Amino acid sequence: MDMGDHQEGGSDSQQQLQERRKRQRRHTPEQIRKLEESFQKCGYPDEAQSAQLGRELGLENKQIRSWFQNHRTQMKVEYERAENLFLREENTRLLSENMVMREVLKNFICLNPNCIAKHYIDQQEELDKENARLKAGSLLCATSFQDEL
Repeated sequence: MDMGDHQEGGSDSQQQLQERRKRQRRHTPEQIRKLEESFQKCGYPDEAQSAQLGRELGLENKQIRSWFQNHRTQMKVEYERAENLFLREENTRLLSENMVMREVLKNFICLNPNCIAKHYIDQQEELDKENARLKAGSLLCATSFQDEL
């Protein structure tokens, strides 16, 4: 067989082969329903359970194991997404609450003459600004030193 002939018609036949393989790997809605039902009962079926399920559904043991593994992975991903969303919302809520509390502390009028809350916050803000300025300066120095090399 000539390689040129194989390459010319290869894309169509290759595409058909991929589509056929894709169709072959799909399970019927009834098979999926049964698999999900079994998954609800036991997420880790043993060999005997897999073999029995395979006989009932007309699937190979390898297909059963793969489906269960994929489904466990899918469930884990869905759980992690939901947890991530919850944690992001919680983080946003806590940041908002934190900002409100900081504003309250900033505007805190202390009746006790020994109160240093406002002074502390002002001092902290100045230290943060100074820290940022020093970091920017050290980055500039490092860049110019590197340019000299």
